[in-house]
Amino acid sequence: MTEQAITKQIGKPIEIDFRKPKAIGSTGFYLKSFKARNSDLENLKLDSKCNFEKRTNGILLRANYSNKLTLIPISRESINVITVTRGKEKINPFFLSPMWILLKLGVSKLYARYFALWRFKEYSIDQMELNLKTTEYEMKLIANGYRFERQLSFFESLNYENKLKTIIKAHNKH
Repeated sequence: MTEQAITKQIGKPIEIDFRKPKAIGSTGFYLKSFKARNSDLENLKLDSKCNFEKRTNGILLRANYSNKLTLIPISRESINVITVTRGKEKINPFFLSPMWILLKLGVSKLYARYFALWRFKEYSIDQMELNLKTTEYEMKLIANGYRFERQLSFFESLNYENKLKTIIKAHNKH
């Protein structure tokens, strides 16, 4: 698909405003399921590395599998729902660890988690999921749970308020 055809369907890429920088693309996802109502795109491979680019009238899905790039323009009108699910967190800092001290001082767990001495014993988060349903496609993607806030910020910046749903799985705190 040519850039001209993509621009005709979903507009030009969003320009970067260096005075107020905002994300114009998502970070990496991996494709776990893909259903197309049109059989032309059945060749989109599972486990493709994917990201989304913000356009003036929609988003552009870039899927890369073994250096074969597939571009799928998704218009704003065709999006039914975007569901972003944060993975389950496990928070269990040990007494007087840097993470424990920071949490007691009121530092956000988003920052304190980087000071865990035993990363997977003190803090862990399951992968996040993204489910995207459009009039033409249904797809499920996954990404590292540590990137949830950044991904959510990107999808919120699209201003698809009534189409964006967020699910936060409860965390375990010992």
